[in-house]
Amino acid sequence: MLALTVSATAPAAAQADTAVRPVAAPGAAAAQSIQSVQALHASAQDRAYLRQAHRGNLAEIAAGKAALRRSHDKDVREIAWRLIRDHRKLDARLREVAHRLRVALPDAPSAAQRDDLDAVLARRSGHRFDRAWLRLEAGAHEQTLRLIRRELRDGHSGWVRDLARDGAPAVRHHLREIRAELDRHTH
Repeated sequence: MLALTVSATAPAAAQADTAVRPVAAPGAAAAQSIQSVQALHASAQDRAYLRQAHRGNLAEIAAGKAALRRSHDKDVREIAWRLIRDHRKLDARLREVAHRLRVALPDAPSAAQRDDLDAVLARRSGHRFDRAWLRLEAGAHEQTLRLIRRELRDGHSGWVRDLARDGAPAVRHHLREIRAELDRHTH
């Protein structure tokens, strides 16, 4: 909490320049210092979240590019473009926070993520590809939402928790779009 003080002994001209100054209330500086340390410190949970979310973003970008190459469905391609655009934005902010916290990030999706995408790409085309791709994306976004919930529950760094909180609406929106398109492809 900040208290405002006015100097009664300063000349009027000086008061005009410095009439209102914030003065930290007792304990406020300590609370602010604790928050700063927490923001700068990444717990094991925070580091794991940053790495997994980064890999997830890379996997979504790769999957979106694959759909643009393989799908001929206008709606699937629009979802793919949106995933690429949104996950690039999410990842740019994530990389910034990871840099500030000195957390090294992997440079590629996990082997399991690459294998899952390869399985969708193998021997599938047309509507079979679209359905398999949409199922893959639905599962990936569900997993990302679980990752976000875990970070919000167990995370330590305010910066990382803010990333998770701010990214959740985009991930939920993607999941709704993917599920709606998947329903259209299965009926």
